[in-house]
Amino acid sequence: MKSLLVFDLDGTLIDSAPDIITAANRTLQRHGKPAQSDEQITSHIGEGLRKLIDDLFVGDQLPPEQLRAIENEFLQTYQSVMFDKTRIYPGVEKFLSEYTGPIGIITNKNVGPAKAIVEHLGLNRFPWVQVFGADSLAEKKPSPLPLQTMMSLAGASPESTFMIGDGIPDMVSAQRAGVAAIGIGFGYTKTEVLQSYAPMAVLNDYSELHDIVANCARRS
Repeated sequence: MKSLLVFDLDGTLIDSAPDIITAANRTLQRHGKPAQSDEQITSHIGEGLRKLIDDLFVGDQLPPEQLRAIENEFLQTYQSVMFDKTRIYPGVEKFLSEYTGPIGIITNKNVGPAKAIVEHLGLNRFPWVQVFGADSLAEKKPSPLPLQTMMSLAGASPESTFMIGDGIPDMVSAQRAGVAAIGIGFGYTKTEVLQSYAPMAVLNDYSELHDIVANCARRS
């Protein structure tokens, strides 16, 4: 059986930062706060909606119920813009069309928007074992639960599975699940930060992924 490849979504398969930035700044401005730079907001992508809102409003000391209301407000705004500028990274579709092993998606984006974007971009034509979002299971990344569940569905072992992602939650969930990680060098986390979690490799272009998976599989 070929290796199970589990992909993160934002910053890994797709560049969704421009639309997340738009929704975040509209939400901030609605609450009388100044817009943040693209870099500031992008640095908060990857740990889920709740963490994003907590980070954007960190100095306000808002009660939890108000923060949760802002989450819903952001989500409504995001859903109105999430198809505007989000694009698939170069080489993704070619790789997926050629790879014959099992594939899955585990993202900390809520599953509703995640599946909607996958469908909108035509990525739903590929045979995903499953698409898990932050609210699909009892725990999200960096918990090992989504990876463990994906492996169970695919009939794959940790030794034959790779977590491919651009974020710290991807690296940590892989470690906790006993799975090898492949970092994304062009995503939303600095490469040196990813490398501090000792991934087996860092991908700089999807044209490299076939060889990286083959080489890492031999090493593991």
